[in-house]
Amino acid sequence: MTRAGPAAGFLVAVWAGAAVAGPVDDLRDAEGWFTYGDFDRVIEKLKPLVEPKSLLPDRDDLARSYELLGLACFYQRREAEARKYFERLVRLEPDKHLDPLLVPPPAVQFYEDVRASLAEELARQKAALEKQLAEEDERRRRANTVVEKIELRRNSRFVAAMPLGAGQLQDGQYVTGGLLLGTQLVLAGLSIGFAQGVEGLRQPSGRYAPSDVERAEAYQAAQLGCGYGALLIALGGILHAQLTFRENTEINREFSAPGVRPDLGPPPTVEPTGAVFRFFGP
Repeated sequence: MTRAGPAAGFLVAVWAGAAVAGPVDDLRDAEGWFTYGDFDRVIEKLKPLVEPKSLLPDRDDLARSYELLGLACFYQRREAEARKYFERLVRLEPDKHLDPLLVPPPAVQFYEDVRASLAEELARQKAALEKQLAEEDERRRRANTVVEKIELRRNSRFVAAMPLGAGQLQDGQYVTGGLLLGTQLVLAGLSIGFAQGVEGLRQPSGRYAPSDVERAEAYQAAQLGCGYGALLIALGGILHAQLTFRENTEINREFSAPGVRPDLGPPPTVEPTGAVFRFFGP
């Protein structure tokens, strides 16, 4: 009884160790069996790790499993199976090459033939991947771009040659245009009012009463002063409008900013997307 106890305990320990062994441990065991040339054990260990689905989360471990399976099948002259695993290896690692210092030339040549047969497929796969990455980059750029829309009004030289501050108003100089408009209207209104005052003092005979002559002359002088003043200010406004004329005037600016996306890379950029023109005047 005393001798049976330790032996039983040893068997239980071995069984427990085998029970807790995971896929990575099986891969390491398969590498050991491969070193000793026991290719049946290699296939027995690795097949369950890659079929029907991979149990190896690490990409390098999966590639190593395909390599060992392909070589083990090739050495056993099971070339169809070897080709299957080598094709999986090439699709997983397109730039993978077997080490000629560790792998015999026939096996290396067989693997290179498999790579050559998949060259066109790999080129399409690479192009599709590059296209996908470019589209993702473009989506990130658009999601992280502030779009600026500018609406412009095209100005007219004809309007800039008109009085009453029209040229300044079309150019967006609203204060200057408003002052010119108001001043000219006030002076023109005063000139008309004084002209009516002069006519109101005129008698049916067309002459003025001796007592109204002085007042009529004062009204007439004020009329001419206001009229000339309105004309001079109008000419000055036209000259100013011609000297400060701009082809286009911004009338609206809109921004469309993305949401907060902390993983999108560099800060937002500003890109004008175009202009919408409106014509001022006829």
